[in-house]
Amino acid sequence: MPAPNWPRLRDQLWERSQGRCEVSGLALDRDTFDVHHRLNKGMGGTTRPWRDALTNLLALDPLIHNSGPMSVHANRPRSEQRGYLLPKLLMWPPAFMPVYLHGVRWVFLTDVGDYRAVS
Repeated sequence: MPAPNWPRLRDQLWERSQGRCEVSGLALDRDTFDVHHRLNKGMGGTTRPWRDALTNLLALDPLIHNSGPMSVHANRPRSEQRGYLLPKLLMWPPAFMPVYLHGVRWVFLTDVGDYRAVS
């Protein structure tokens, strides 16, 4: 599997998120926002072809990512219910798993760097 092009992926996430945390809606700093893997690398995601695909990535505020009781990693049940974390035994690509965007609407993430509304 080729190494991901992180500068390009970060640019695509920045564009898709319009500079906002995709969980909270908070304004992000372009240089310091966190890239979050919905299916964590340490949970069987390492060898899957979609590991670093846009459908498996979210642009997050660092505090929402890893700090405090409401961070996506601290509150696993809530994060799984909202699509921020995916079950480790997931048998299909993350593109088929919706995410609760900015806490206001459900969307599917696409590989071209945009959203598709859940109908």
